[in-house]
This record gives sequence, C-alpha cells and structure tokens, in this order.
Amino acid sequence: MRFVSLLSSLLCLLPLASTFPSDPYTVFEKLNTVPKGWMEESTGPSPSDPITMRIHVKQQNVEAFEKKLLDISTPDHSEYGNHLEMDAIQQMLQPSDESIGTVRQWLESNGLGNDLRIESDWIYATMTMGDLERLLQTRYRSYRDLETGARRSRTLSYSVPRHVKSHVNMIHPTTSFARARAMRSAVLYHKAADDATIPAGCNSSITPTCIGDLYGTANYTPKSTPAKMSVAGFLEEWPQRADLTEFLAKYDASNAKAAFPCVLVNGGTCDQTTNTSNIVEANLDIQYAIGINNEVPTTYYSTGGRPPILGGGENDNEPYLDFLNYILKLSSSDLPTTISISYGDAENTVPPSYAKSVCNLFAKVGARGVSVLAASGDGGAACDDSSGSDVLTPIFPGGCPYVTTVGALVGVQPESAVDFSGGGFSNYFAQPSYQAAAVKSWIKGNYDPALKGLYNASGRAFPDVSAQGNDFHVIIAGTDELVGGTSASTPTFSSIINLVSNQLLVEGKPPLGFLNPFLYSNGKAGLTDITSGISYGCAGADGFNAVEGWDPVTGLGSPVFQKLVTAAGGT
Repeated sequence: MRFVSLLSSLLCLLPLASTFPSDPYTVFEKLNTVPKGWMEESTGPSPSDPITMRIHVKQQNVEAFEKKLLDISTPDHSEYGNHLEMDAIQQMLQPSDESIGTVRQWLESNGLGNDLRIESDWIYATMTMGDLERLLQTRYRSYRDLETGARRSRTLSYSVPRHVKSHVNMIHPTTSFARARAMRSAVLYHKAADDATIPAGCNSSITPTCIGDLYGTANYTPKSTPAKMSVAGFLEEWPQRADLTEFLAKYDASNAKAAFPCVLVNGGTCDQTTNTSNIVEANLDIQYAIGINNEVPTTYYSTGGRPPILGGGENDNEPYLDFLNYILKLSSSDLPTTISISYGDAENTVPPSYAKSVCNLFAKVGARGVSVLAASGDGGAACDDSSGSDVLTPIFPGGCPYVTTVGALVGVQPESAVDFSGGGFSNYFAQPSYQAAAVKSWIKGNYDPALKGLYNASGRAFPDVSAQGNDFHVIIAGTDELVGGTSASTPTFSSIINLVSNQLLVEGKPPLGFLNPFLYSNGKAGLTDITSGISYGCAGADGFNAVEGWDPVTGLGSPVFQKLVTAAGGT
C-alpha cells in the first residue's frame, strides 16, 4: 500500500511540470519550519477541493497615502480631521493598469480566466486545489492547530513567474498560519464570582460602574448619539442576548433595555447558545461595550470562520481580510466610529506579505475616520523559545502601526501594570515617526537591560495605551464569572474613545479617526501615566517594567474622559 501511495504521488507530479509557463518562476515566500502550535497531518487536501485565491496587487502612491493619513490624523496640521471617502482612497492607491494586466494575464494563461473578480487592488480567482498547486508550483498539506483542533491547507513555500512577482503584494491562502485568538488570560478565564467581591473602590473586581468612576464617564450624558461603537467577532464567538439582559439588570440598571444588532460578515452567524466555549469572549466584549457606551449604539460584527463549504473542501475565510474589506465598502453613514478587536496571534505565524496587506487595510479604515483598537496580547513580554533561544515575539495585528494597541492594568489608586499585559516591538513594521521620541526616551532610560538584544528596538513599539483588564464581572450562560486579559482592556479603552468621538460629533467636529498621532502628541494630556507593575518574561524571569513615560507594558497610560475631550478640541 505504501508503494501504491508513493506511485500515485509521483504520477500526480508529472502533469504539474508540463503545465508550468516557460517564464522562469521564482520563490515568492518561504517558511523554514511549520510555525509553533501547528502540526502537519498525514494527508493533504484533495486536488478537486474548491478554493478561492486572493491576490493583493501592488498599489501606487503608497507613501503619499501614508503621509496623507498622518496629516489628517495629526493635531495642529491644517488637514487634521479631513477624513477620506473610499473613492478618494481607491483613486490614490489604485494599481497601475500594467500590474492588473500582468496578474490577470498570468491567471488567464493558466486557464483561470472564467472565475476572476477584480475589486480595486484585490483579485479573486476561484479554482480547485490542484489548479492552485500548479499555478504556484507547490504542494499543499493539511495542518492542525494544536490548541483548537482547526485544520488549514497551507504550503511552506510557493513561487510565481519572475515578471509577476514585482506586481504582487500577497497571495492567500499560502503560508499564513494566523489564528485570530481571543486575548484573555487563562488564569482568570473561568473564576466564579461572589457578590461579596464587588467593591466600592474596584480593587477586587470590575463592573461598568467601576469603569465610569475610574475614567470619568459616569456623569456623561450626551445630547445626542451620532457615534457608532462596534465590536469585531471571529472564530464563531457569539454574544448572548439573554446574558446581556441579565448583566445590565445587575450592573447597569439604567441601561437595562439596551440591545445590539449582530451584522453577519461573509458567512458569520450569531447563534444563541449555552455552549460557554463559544460565548465568553463575545459576551465580555459586548457587555462592557454597551455597559460603558450606554445610550451610544453598539454593533457586533460576526465574521465567518471555519465550517465546511458547499461542494467539499474547506472554508478558508480569513478574519481580518474579510472583515476589513467589508467595513471599507460601507457608506460613510453606516461606518462605525470605533472598532474594538480583542483578537490576535504571534506575529511570526503571519507571513510579512500578509501582515503588510492587512495593515494596509487598517490604514484605509483609519483614513475613513474610524478608530481601530486591538489587544496587545496576554503573554507579557511574549517569550518564544521554540527556536532554542529566548526571543520576544510580538503580536499581530497589535504590531501594525495603524491600529491602537491596548495593554492591561490592575488595581486603583494607583493603577498598575498587570503581569500578563503584552508588549514589545514588531519585527515586520518600522517604528513610525509619531512614537519615535517616546520610544527613544524609554530606550535611553535603559530600564530593562536583561531584555536588551531580545527585541527589535527599531520596530513599531506597543502597546500605545492601557486600561483595566483584570477580574471583569461577565454573565456567561446565566452565571456571573470573572474574566481578565487584554480582551477586557481593549473594549474598555475603545469605549472611552468612542464616547470622546461622540462628544466631538455632537459639537460638529469630526471623530478622532486614526488615533496614534493624536495620542502621542496632544492626547497625552488626557492619559494617566502608569509607573508601577511589571510583565512576565522568559522562563519565569521579569519582563518589562512600567516606568515614567511610554513603556512596553502600559504604553502612554490609561484614559481620562474629559481630558481627552479637551485635548481633542472639544468641551
């Protein structure tokens, strides 16, 4: 039987070589090993399995667009607040006719011209897995996520014709092993709550009332509610309406009738269930987004995940690509004002081409006037010893310079860094100008000499800010539990920002949009610097310390609502 299997594999290779174009192929992307946390299965996908390939075509005027984004996001600049319509963004970044034509001709010459869809800088082609392998001169295998059991068809290396390579940013699915994991601390995941632990000072556990008292939103009653808060949901995680009703009745009675629409993106669902493995993250996000925003409307976007597709094969929906492209197609009147993302994964599981294409989408969303915030992760300094030596592993998408990354705090008077709060430096993205001075000051202070050499000091540094993230009361399938992690701090800080944008809109001003240039300049006046606490590092050692100024565990600090409104030009 082993001989037959080997013979079949060899026969399968024969037609592959004969169908390659005459133009020399060159390797586009290659992984040396299977990423940590994944295991190769004994068999690969069937050549007849259907698959949709996405190609991100090289854009024009990228530097001009990035400058424009910084201009409209930087206080005191004449362009500040002049957010862009999607048509203007597409016109600026539209790939050249040569690039679109070259990629299209490549696909058509391989018999793939009948099922093409071109949307600005993206080309979608439907084919079989066998077609994809021939097109990219590679073999796909099945890989299993050791944490979730999910399976993905991926390759560790693929090639394209030499003349095509310069016209392409990314091809998916190929070498990306990204998992949009929920950022919550396993230590605090399922800890039973006792009513006696609800303190007036919020030192032991957190409720929406605590957040309002700590960050100054308790007495905010907007004259109107033009802002739109949103929560991004992935991995078949669904918020439960019955749990929200119970949560609001217990912890936010004045807002007890609040509800949320659940918008389904690319096969997403919003099931109502008692399966706690599918609801913890979503319940945490929606209960605190609504509990803090009160009258300001909140929407849950559920992006499709991993179920099988009709006709066989696998659903290779990729959460960030699907979700962000959906958001970008919305009209200005339907756009959310703020997006909270409590998901992420190790940057080294994401190919650079993929990470940069997704980060480009975040930049477009920011240019439209939407504030996007993402969790910094729950791994502290995020040590990865899989290579045999201790190296600090950054998070994605938190390492993208066009999202605002949120760390976690614990305690009050003073607030301190909690040990699991993720932070560090990207290995893919250069340090943006808006944070250069703040990071330079931290490096000059030589605060954590034991970690020097384990991170890329010239990379994009994170987190940018922080908020409470420990022991949040959450109703889960009718039970009051305590949940913690940057999954808690992210919707918290996001909600404060959304209320700031709401007040600006009430006053006839534009919303904050892409936050970071504001936060590292005028916005610092609306943040409380955190100077105590430490994250954990490698093999039980200490990670990063919270110090005066920016640091890679608490960022610039926690929010003060009215001070942020004032710093943003509101009253």
